[in-house]
Amino acid sequence: MAMTPPDAATSEESSSLVKPPSPTELAPSPPPPLPVSVMTKPLHIVAHTLPALALVLVGIWMGSVLTSYVKSGDIVTPNKLAGFSWAYADGHVFNWHPLLMTFGFVFCSSQAALVYITLPFPHETNKKIHLALHSIAAVSALVGSIAVFRFHNEHKITNLYSLHSWLGALVWFIFVIQWAFGVYAYFYPGASPTVRASSLPYHIGGGIGVLALIYATAATGVLEKLSFNASCNVSGALNGEEVVGFMASDCKLGNSIGLVLALSLVAVIVVIIEAKLAPRPSFSSATSETVPLVSNGAASKQQGYHHA
Repeated sequence: MAMTPPDAATSEESSSLVKPPSPTELAPSPPPPLPVSVMTKPLHIVAHTLPALALVLVGIWMGSVLTSYVKSGDIVTPNKLAGFSWAYADGHVFNWHPLLMTFGFVFCSSQAALVYITLPFPHETNKKIHLALHSIAAVSALVGSIAVFRFHNEHKITNLYSLHSWLGALVWFIFVIQWAFGVYAYFYPGASPTVRASSLPYHIGGGIGVLALIYATAATGVLEKLSFNASCNVSGALNGEEVVGFMASDCKLGNSIGLVLALSLVAVIVVIIEAKLAPRPSFSSATSETVPLVSNGAASKQQGYHHA
């Protein structure tokens, strides 16, 4: 009878005790994060700050500077329109519209677009902040829309007659679709993991698109209001003085708001593109979107995720 050499037996026992590597051990290590550009932090600050500046300027415009210039013959009379009210048939009801739309759609939506890139929180926390900001934006913009419809109806003015209003309706249409799909797919477990992962680029692209439309709509709103106020090329006898091509403070502030809006959009888009081209761990992977924010335990275990 053949005898197994002691060293061979020891080798067989040792090999039988060796555990096969786990799938995690076999998986390739993720590449190290790319170095952060010296431009990144300042750009993040600018992208967060400019929409806030636009909001402050709109508040000043509507609250204290807004003035129309009415010409009768050669006499130009300034008519102060600034201030806020919610009283019936009060013209100051309108002034809530630019302020609330700027706060909701411009400021909150811009901050929501930057959440995943600039905030240092875990992905699930950023997702909650993203949804909360868009929800606040919707509520604020809804009240702002009610304000302008109230103003028009109480003063017998036609609704939805301008390019600005048509763009606003388009913004609302796309925004509601984006919000509803985002809640369905990424917050509640309504869509399959495959649908969530494959639809993410379209959700991001749609978000950037509607954000650009928001800024374009805001800019047309500024232009429309300045046209109504006739404050950018005032000629005639104004306050006892003959003026030609006078640019009032109302015009200067309105045009400044338009420039800030344009710079805000550029800054936000540059931050998003920079993050996509130079990915960092908090933003580089779409695999975290295969599981919704609110999911049952079984689904989480199947995908390898554990929610506290």
